[in-house]
Amino acid sequence: MTRRLSLQSKLTMLSAAAIFITYFLFTFLQYYMVKQWMLREERKTMERTVAEIETYYAEKRNLSWEDIRRSRSFLERLNERYQLIRVTDEKGAIIVSVSNGASVSLTPDEKPSTRKLDEHFVNHERFLLLSQPFHAGQLHGTIEIARRLVKFQQTTDTLFIIMTVIGVLAMAASALAGRFVAQTFVRPLQKLAKTMAAIQDNGLKQRIDVPPARDEITELMHMFNRMMDEIERSFAVQRQFVEDASHELRTPIAILQGHLSLLQRWGKHNPEILEESLQAAVKEAERLKRLVLELLDLSRAEAIAVPEEIAPIDAAAAVGQVVKNFRVLHPEFVFLIDQPAYPLARVLITKHHFEQLLFILLDNAVKYSQQVKKIVISLREEDAFVIVAVRDHGIGIPKDELKNVFLRFYRVDKARSREQGGAGLGLSIAKEIIDKYGGQIAVESEVGQGTTVELAVPKAE
Repeated sequence: MTRRLSLQSKLTMLSAAAIFITYFLFTFLQYYMVKQWMLREERKTMERTVAEIETYYAEKRNLSWEDIRRSRSFLERLNERYQLIRVTDEKGAIIVSVSNGASVSLTPDEKPSTRKLDEHFVNHERFLLLSQPFHAGQLHGTIEIARRLVKFQQTTDTLFIIMTVIGVLAMAASALAGRFVAQTFVRPLQKLAKTMAAIQDNGLKQRIDVPPARDEITELMHMFNRMMDEIERSFAVQRQFVEDASHELRTPIAILQGHLSLLQRWGKHNPEILEESLQAAVKEAERLKRLVLELLDLSRAEAIAVPEEIAPIDAAAAVGQVVKNFRVLHPEFVFLIDQPAYPLARVLITKHHFEQLLFILLDNAVKYSQQVKKIVISLREEDAFVIVAVRDHGIGIPKDELKNVFLRFYRVDKARSREQGGAGLGLSIAKEIIDKYGGQIAVESEVGQGTTVELAVPKAE
């Protein structure tokens, strides 16, 4: 049944029930305490009456049963409304008895040894019965008081009625309060649901208007807006990535298709055209291969999971090995390593990923340094990082373009980069990798002077 109710209905019922139960327990405790207090007052009144009677008899000398019978007028003056007072001898025979609206027939009880206070129902009416043994000279008997709890019953009944009426009103008030509380909590969630529906219908631009309150629900709304901002950015990047990748793939495919069509029509019988088309096809196939491999590298970089246990590596030794390989691949270039005389701290990154980062930076430096074939790799320590800087003397990057160098498929000079085989993914891959390890990458450049790329790799503790 409750599964079919809305969240607002559930919160209304829950809060109303909590308020009512709290009120009920408080009222019940209050009623019980008042009732017990009134009973104690009734008992105290009866005990004071017995004490006065005992004092009165104790002041009499040579007290006899006849004197006790003649004390009726005193007992009548002392007696209160709805109360009976009687004195019995040691055998239980009634010596004197006065009643003031307490019409009850009491059977003589056994002689008590100590004060005795009991509660009885006689003819459906509630009575307090007090029995007190007394001794005066040679006389031994019992003073008995029967108090009809009329006022007590009237007061408690009235109190019960008042509390019942207030309880009914409290139920209604708690229902209204519960509904208000439920609406207060559910309203932001309803706004969240409407915003989600609007996003589903109208796209990712919709956001929630967050109220100025500072609670868990507003924090949830802020988090939702931040999440939507991130999703929108991710979709935009993904869309741009697909467009750029499609464009990069379309160009070599179109060239391949054009040359193959040329050969199919008439070029296969012309040795010069056949040779030119085959060379172009091989070149574009190689470009497609590089592009696909870079896309795979980017995908792997995005999916990198940093292992919990990383064996620290010697950054200087790794740099030396990679530079050695590049000297073999590019003998026309001069590669210089500048490092301090003292041993550098070890870095917290896997050897494979560190070598991949170095390969990307050195490969970019080679591509864009066709005039001055000199590349400098420097190492130093700075705070909690080991800094690896790769500086070339190539074409450089304009200042207003530096902010874009980590975007996928971005190239300063697209025509020249395409000729050199670049797809604009190298620095994007490098940033993905270094970010996973908590490091940083930065680029400084000046057109015509060259570019410096710095990797900040965390030290091992």
